Amino acid sequence: MCKTRSMIEKKKKRAMMHVPRNDNINLHDPRNSRAHVPKTTKKAKIVAKWIRKNENVCHVAQIALKANSSNFWYLDSGCSRHMTGNKSFFETLVMEEGGYVTFGDGSKKKVVGKGSISVPGLPSLSDALFVDGLKANLISISHLSDEGYSVLFSKNDCSILKPDGQTLLKGMRSSDNCYCLEARIVSNNVSMDEQVELWHERLGHMNFRDLRTLGKFECVRGLPKLGKKANGICGPCQQGKQTKSMHKKGKYLSTKEPLELLHMDLMGPMQTESLGGKRYIFVCVDDFSRFTWTYFLREKSETFDKFKMLCTKLQNEMNSNIRSIKRIRSDHGREFENASFESYCDSLGISHEFSAPRTPQQNGVVERKNRVLQEMARVMLLSNNVPRNLWAEAINTACYIGNRVFLRPGTRNTSYELWKGKRPNVSYFHTFGSKCYILNDRDQLGKFDAKSDEGIFIGYALNSRAYRVFNLKTRTVMESSNVVIDDTRLKY
Repeated sequence: MCKTRSMIEKKKKRAMMHVPRNDNINLHDPRNSRAHVPKTTKKAKIVAKWIRKNENVCHVAQIALKANSSNFWYLDSGCSRHMTGNKSFFETLVMEEGGYVTFGDGSKKKVVGKGSISVPGLPSLSDALFVDGLKANLISISHLSDEGYSVLFSKNDCSILKPDGQTLLKGMRSSDNCYCLEARIVSNNVSMDEQVELWHERLGHMNFRDLRTLGKFECVRGLPKLGKKANGICGPCQQGKQTKSMHKKGKYLSTKEPLELLHMDLMGPMQTESLGGKRYIFVCVDDFSRFTWTYFLREKSETFDKFKMLCTKLQNEMNSNIRSIKRIRSDHGREFENASFESYCDSLGISHEFSAPRTPQQNGVVERKNRVLQEMARVMLLSNNVPRNLWAEAINTACYIGNRVFLRPGTRNTSYELWKGKRPNVSYFHTFGSKCYILNDRDQLGKFDAKSDEGIFIGYALNSRAYRVFNLKTRTVMESSNVVIDDTRLKY
């Protein structure tokens, strides 16, 4: 009797809960959904809530935080910016704190930098975030759309389209139902090496150590921060610069201001006449700043006239009421040790010092500068097969580059900054010997005639914002601002 009453009570209780006899609840059946579970049934309510919460969690967010492959980039429609935690992807990167990134599960990661990414297998990604500790790489679809790209999804893959509708890249659908692209990170190192080599050539084959120092301490404007070249050896540099031994740079300043001491020397005669018929080079170096001037001469006898012209120019430039040339130093060459030099220096109160006979070490500043100019010019001529009679243009360009990129020994300032009082800009520099196109604005052209002449880039104008180019059509050197230079076409 008791047993029967107990069974009846259990049946009534089970009927009130609307729960089947077995406990295997099918929550996808509408009869077993949350709406059919009474509030008195606490256990059934908890199970239903847990199922709904799990269905609303973003699966892409879970994959992004737990991704194992560092080369896969996930296309994320819920991501507002491109982001990665892998520093090696960046072509340019500025380290700066920029807040936090919040993910779908509420977790946060710190933004520690921003830059651009250009890696084979990926579209160009600008303003990408470097997120500390992020284990996945995310591509923002909305950001791609803002840059003009379109993304087309299909069942098994996806395509990134250019603004003109052509396919740029194709991605795949992974086993976890996410669309992704695979980057070939190894190629990025090659790209960085190519960038280092390009600036190495643009700056007159400047040595790699000084090139990195120049970018690291922002001594010039327009030069990106460059990494260390994997090889570190330049063939033309070895051909043009290799020596028996190295000499350490001086670490002290022997003068306190510009024009306190000028070092002078004459190079030549050169075996090949320049395009303008010159065979000698008059070189003058300011000891304090190491700023350098070069003049090209037909004969040694022109040295004194060039020196007088340089003195007038320098004293006007530095304000002769405040500073004037105090001392000059040269060897005992007859172009320097003569009556004209002596009387002119006496009239201006300039002390003329001489190095000991057959002792070029006592005039080492300008002797070393001569070697640097010759090596740079030789390398620039050899590396791009530029005609030998353009050596004067190569020397002039080497001097122009050296004044703006070489650091004064014992300081972190360029010669240009010590002389002019401001940092130089090198963003407009191009590789000597590059192919260029010069706008023909002199001749009367027909409707269908070519508007430009081909030429060779050979330097920079000293008195105007223009480039010096050698016109292959007219076989003349000219200055023009209407020039398009192709750094990728280096061989003449």
